Amino acid sequence: MAKQSIREHLFQREVKDVKSLDLWRACLAEFLGTGLLCFMAVGAGLAPEGSPPVSSVHIALEAGFFIAAIITTLNTVSGGHVNPAISLGFLLTGHIGLVRCFLYITSQTVGAIAGCGLLLALTPENLQQGSFGVIAPGPNVTATQALGAEVVITFLLDFSTFSFVDNGRHDLSGSVPFIIGIIVSLNIFAMVYWVGPMVGGGLGAVLYDKLFSTKVCKSRLKSCVSGEPKETKELEITVEENDNNIKLLEPERTS
Repeated sequence: MAKQSIREHLFQREVKDVKSLDLWRACLAEFLGTGLLCFMAVGAGLAPEGSPPVSSVHIALEAGFFIAAIITTLNTVSGGHVNPAISLGFLLTGHIGLVRCFLYITSQTVGAIAGCGLLLALTPENLQQGSFGVIAPGPNVTATQALGAEVVITFLLDFSTFSFVDNGRHDLSGSVPFIIGIIVSLNIFAMVYWVGPMVGGGLGAVLYDKLFSTKVCKSRLKSCVSGEPKETKELEITVEENDNNIKLLEPERTS
């Protein structure tokens, strides 16, 4: 066994990830997934000039069902994030590395632009009016209020998503992508910002991972409930060759 610091191991993991074909295949999946999402969701909000605006219920259902479908499709390739707030949550909880998160968000952003560009090219001019299908805050809603709303609803999205993908839970039944799609439908009534979703998404992911996940309930909270303090021991980082995971092992005791 070769002893390494956490920093050295994380750096090697990042380098290995960049060299992996799976990373670039995943980035392509995020590009396509987000592009198709924007094409379908924005397109659902288009209406001919002079006609009443499309119902927000119609847009919410369209986006929610598509999210369920695309997550199911891309789950084994990239995880089916198709949302920078989700990718940030996976970074903050240690599920993906910094480079993968950056490339995911870049792929998602470029994919969203490409999807809307394709929609613009394939729609007649009488549909290209107003905000071009993008949902905007109401006339009396300030930017600060809209931003706060995005923090709350994206907190719900990440908090719920991380509870669904918690490997320690065995009480879930049904389709997780479908449930996430329902949450997206509930949240679709607000305009999408960058700061709000990233802040809310990051908080939701970290809060669930650090306070409510099964790995916490089975370790830290157990001692709190029983009233017995949990013994703490110093640990050293050891990394086996050809092993991508960090293993914490107790140091050998000296007699």
